[in-house]
Amino acid sequence: MTETIVITDPDTDRYHTFGYISWWQQETVKDAVVLVVGAGALGNEVLKNLALMGIGNILIADFDTIEDSNLSRSVLFRESDRGKAKAEVAAAAVKELNPDVNVKAWNGDINFEMGLGVFRHVDVVIGCLDNREARLSLNRFSWAINKPWVDGAIQELMGIVRVFWPGRGACYECTLTDEDYQIIGLRYSCPLLARENILQGKVPTTPTSASIVAAFQTQEALKIIHGMEVQPGKALMINGLTNDIYTTKYPVKDACMSHATLEPIVELTDRSSVDTTLGELLAISRERLGPETVLEFDGELVVSMRCPDCGLESQVLRKMARLSESAFTCPNCGGRREMLLTHRIDGSEEFLSCMLAEVDIPALGIVRARNGSESIYYELTGDVNKALGFE
Repeated sequence: MTETIVITDPDTDRYHTFGYISWWQQETVKDAVVLVVGAGALGNEVLKNLALMGIGNILIADFDTIEDSNLSRSVLFRESDRGKAKAEVAAAAVKELNPDVNVKAWNGDINFEMGLGVFRHVDVVIGCLDNREARLSLNRFSWAINKPWVDGAIQELMGIVRVFWPGRGACYECTLTDEDYQIIGLRYSCPLLARENILQGKVPTTPTSASIVAAFQTQEALKIIHGMEVQPGKALMINGLTNDIYTTKYPVKDACMSHATLEPIVELTDRSSVDTTLGELLAISRERLGPETVLEFDGELVVSMRCPDCGLESQVLRKMARLSESAFTCPNCGGRREMLLTHRIDGSEEFLSCMLAEVDIPALGIVRARNGSESIYYELTGDVNKALGFE
């Protein structure tokens, strides 16, 4: 059965021309929720495209601020924006470009600060990143909750666009080499140094390369939203020097560490990170799985730090991956502090009355409850309006 194409009035409908596209469904586009990670050169172009098409709900994630060098490659930024948060300025510009669009800015490091549940509640993720660590995080998040994401990368006149979809071909981690892992490992061997490298990292690009790659990224996301066929696990290679464009297929890596899914995920619609304590979540878990149930974090939690030189001990309750080198220096005597770490909650802790947010569990986070071989993943779905409350 052929669908009816509705042609609207060009004087009153900004999306009038799209109606001539046989497969275009403006209501589907309007209802879509897209997460764009990275608001630099690529992110600007992707956001511009999404806004012009009328994507209904856009979440922009970035931790950086605008500097002069961004102005030559970022269509949404102006000289007066110098020093402002990229995500917030981009969100305001998108809203000005198309008032129909609901948009939200999120400032933070997606590696450790964004709740995994956020990824569950979007239709597609578009990665506009300039470092391997963030790409690896996006890849693992997408696999964990079975969500497709579109990666883009640019350097000088070269570009690459890839769709990664759990269970459909190779993932991003399947493409990594030993050298890639070594570069990512710098973040963990010296946290402060690696963070500074990421912040200062500069990739030589042109605005033309950003436009080309972002156009393909947006197009792939649009196809996913419409349920059209894409080619996961393949790369679209763009050589601007020779004007060659070709695709290549990645092999699936056996025992890839990204190929892990969280099942089953249970939504706690009345629980959020700011009004639920560790003890309460543990009690909920034990009611379902039994009295021996423990909660497990996705990384090490620094419970406290103690200085062996002067004996000063301080409660920390933060993810170890978020601490910089300076955090290990004793504020009292300058000595090197030691950490007390944990990755699980068994009910004996003295800080069970702490809210989940106070132990570094973000809004719309997902926490694992385990009793032996049986596990449940609880999502703090009560945070959904806070995390995805579009404006």
